[in-house]
Amino acid sequence: MSKKSNDLKFSTELDLKRRFLAELILMDDIFMRVVLKDVKCTEFILQTILEKPELRVKSQSIQSDLKNLEGRSLVLDCLCTDKEGTIYNIELQNDSLGASPKRARYHSGLIDMNISKKGKSFDYLPESYVIFICGRDVLKGDKQIYHISRVIKESGEEFPDQTNIIYLNTSKSSSNDLGKLIEDFYTADPKKMHSKILAKRVSKLKIAENLEKGDEKAMTTYYDRLKKQWKKEGTKEGMAKGMAKGLAEGLEKSEDTMAKLMGILVEEGRIDDLAKASKDKSYRKSLLKEFQLI
Repeated sequence: MSKKSNDLKFSTELDLKRRFLAELILMDDIFMRVVLKDVKCTEFILQTILEKPELRVKSQSIQSDLKNLEGRSLVLDCLCTDKEGTIYNIELQNDSLGASPKRARYHSGLIDMNISKKGKSFDYLPESYVIFICGRDVLKGDKQIYHISRVIKESGEEFPDQTNIIYLNTSKSSSNDLGKLIEDFYTADPKKMHSKILAKRVSKLKIAENLEKGDEKAMTTYYDRLKKQWKKEGTKEGMAKGMAKGLAEGLEKSEDTMAKLMGILVEEGRIDDLAKASKDKSYRKSLLKEFQLI
């Protein structure tokens, strides 16, 4: 191959990577984790979600590995502590099934297990927040944000265990500060972002040369995975449409909901979910619940 051909190939690949970086948004989980390595970004997001402008992050860890010697361990997107000792776990979840209430419960419990020290009183456990930033309305209440804490049924008073779970539904917009933050999560162009803090960080990361070694490796892996997906997209989409059409034609009126489900999955490009749903009855049921079809 001639040098000219090599240069042309390199230029095309470089252009693809630049376009890839330019189109990334904070709701892309890998990109969000890279952005949150800047403590100021984590701090701003927490301040906005919790409506605590005075909150200051003291320390944080991205992709913290919480061990459970007798069960399932977890890798958390972002685990941080403020200057008051409160612990925050921020999780980005575009998949509704990955943000179930029982998963939130497990996150909260495993955090406590990993920070508690032998011989210490349980009274020393700090207040904690598990925050799911979701692409869908997981709890189906048509709310932009959900605050969950334990309540004593008989009195209606709050149970003071200081464990808090928050779901942020980014599919619901508004003109308040929370709504502006959500818009920033979906804005690719940093010049159009509301937050100067997030815009500055995103703008820097959109230039490939500014990525740190570990971040560059993660982004390259993500890029390569997407390239493979793009190559298969045409074939997969055609197969998916054919499967959906065949299923829809064979369905009786009483099974219209299944046809709707298949149509939604095709439109959203959830090809793997479509394939799994065609074989797994319990998985079909979970998807029907997700899209409020049952």
